[in-house]
Amino acid sequence: MNQHVDAIPVLTDIVEDASQATSPAIDPTVAFLEQLESHLTGMIHEHADELVHNACREMEALLLEQVSDRLKQELPTIVSRVILEHFRGPQRTN
Repeated sequence: MNQHVDAIPVLTDIVEDASQATSPAIDPTVAFLEQLESHLTGMIHEHADELVHNACREMEALLLEQVSDRLKQELPTIVSRVILEHFRGPQRTN
C-alpha cells in the first residue's frame, strides 16, 4: 500500500501534460507560413469585399441615372396623355 501512495504527485513534483509530451515541436518556418497565409487571406477577403461594395454602388448610380433619363424622356408624353384624357371625359363605346 505504501507504493501506491508514492505514485501520487505532490506539490513539489513537476507534472507534465501527456498531450504536450507527445506533440512534436512546431517548426518556426511552418508557423511563419501559417501566419502569412492567414494574413494574406484576411487582406484579400477585405479587398474583395471593398471591390464588390464599390461595384454595387457604381451599378446603383448607373441604374438611377438611366431611370431618371427615361422618366425625363417619357414624362411629357404621360402628362399630355393625362391632360387629354381629363378634358375629353370618359370614352363611350356603343
